Amino acid sequence: MKDKNYFLKKAEENRPQLFFRKIVPDAERFLAESGNSIVLDLKEHAVGHFSFKFDNYDDFIDAPVRMTIKFGEDLYEINREFSTYEPGLSKTWLQEEILNIDLPGEIKMPRRYSCRYIKITVDFTRKPIVLSDFCFTASTSADITQLEKAETNDEMLGRIDEVATDTLKECMQVFLEDGPKRDRRLWTGDLRLEALTNYYTFNNNKIVRRCLYLFAAGETDELGFLPSYIYETPYYFSGRAHIADYALLFVVTLCDYYEHTADGDTVDDLLTICKSQLDCFEKILDENLIVTPQKGWFSFIDWCPGLKALTALQGVYLYTLERFADLLEKLGDCDCKKYSELLKKVRLSSKTHLFDENKKAFINYLDEYQFNIHSQVWMILGGVIGGEEAKELLLCALESEDAKQPVTPYMQHYVVEAMLKLGMKKEATEYLKNFWGGMIELGADTFWEAYVPGEPDFSPYNDRLSNSLCHAWSCTPSYFIRKYNL
Repeated sequence: MKDKNYFLKKAEENRPQLFFRKIVPDAERFLAESGNSIVLDLKEHAVGHFSFKFDNYDDFIDAPVRMTIKFGEDLYEINREFSTYEPGLSKTWLQEEILNIDLPGEIKMPRRYSCRYIKITVDFTRKPIVLSDFCFTASTSADITQLEKAETNDEMLGRIDEVATDTLKECMQVFLEDGPKRDRRLWTGDLRLEALTNYYTFNNNKIVRRCLYLFAAGETDELGFLPSYIYETPYYFSGRAHIADYALLFVVTLCDYYEHTADGDTVDDLLTICKSQLDCFEKILDENLIVTPQKGWFSFIDWCPGLKALTALQGVYLYTLERFADLLEKLGDCDCKKYSELLKKVRLSSKTHLFDENKKAFINYLDEYQFNIHSQVWMILGGVIGGEEAKELLLCALESEDAKQPVTPYMQHYVVEAMLKLGMKKEATEYLKNFWGGMIELGADTFWEAYVPGEPDFSPYNDRLSNSLCHAWSCTPSYFIRKYNL
């Protein structure tokens, strides 16, 4: 029987190689006294380690020198006073170090940072000092020699593709991280989107396989769902959050993986776990085959404030059932019929109980009659509604001022996916350009964790300093551009 140790061993066998590259910023030498500062520009977003040399200028330094070094993914982060931070997440995620340096020599900072800009402030020195040989050693497991330029004639799409692949590259470390600045974990929702984009860019199947095994080794909750995130440092730990839609997306990620690789051995190892995720979810359906609310952090869907997400979660379940039944059919698995028949029943019941015929939208008691984009998108992806009826429903929702809108590129991915499912290639292209292009117009080097057009200070964590400006779930424009020839 395959157990945790087996899965961890398989994960370790698939640990990817890291590639390192030295980036020299735009300043060679800095002569400083107390209170002086310099901002270094790497000219690109990078993840890695920083070093520099520190020396006397014209006299021996007879006391320690104190410096503050701040790392920022954008200039707002560099220029903002961290003392004004309104905690939503731990303040220790803010990338700022205070150094007391006793002796001249090379200073190698031990922590890893995610940044484009580095601000060095000499807080106090008794004598002038010289800083030089600034160097940032960037790391990634993405082999950039494997990356080919996207074939698109649209200038904005070409730029979006470049930023999207840079976003993925930065998050590809020893596993597929959600964000190299903050969290630095393996999350299932991010993994699914990173893996999709990876297949059409760097094509590193090994790292995807590793991530699947890391989740397989995780501890399940009382319902039987897999953990939603994994820590690997300083030791393996599977997170205590068990989010239902993420557990389902583990199944979808394996389906995607097999579709791309035809790796039957990995699927054989993980198939029983996938079946258990769907069987656990079936147990929380009511007599009408509609999902029932559970205690705790039960679903994610999006960071949209006040979102009622159970209808969307029902759609994720249907989406997963369809993908899994298709996988089982390809494998010749005898359980294919079971899941296919269940899919038909749940779809029919979802349309019956969750669709408002008068409003022509999924607005129902389950979500306290809230009108949101998320429910419409996931019911489309779950196959509950299709054709012209679905196109009209989606366009009306997107144009409505009353509908709650997505606030993360994660959910926006599924909006675009729903459009493409309905054959709305032109609309999907424009939507992608407007949303991800909006970040580029605001100066994005990599795509952000959260973005609401017209609300630059939006943060799901109370203060935009907490936001990750390089986030895995934002990389999928490259997937769409390359797969669908946008």
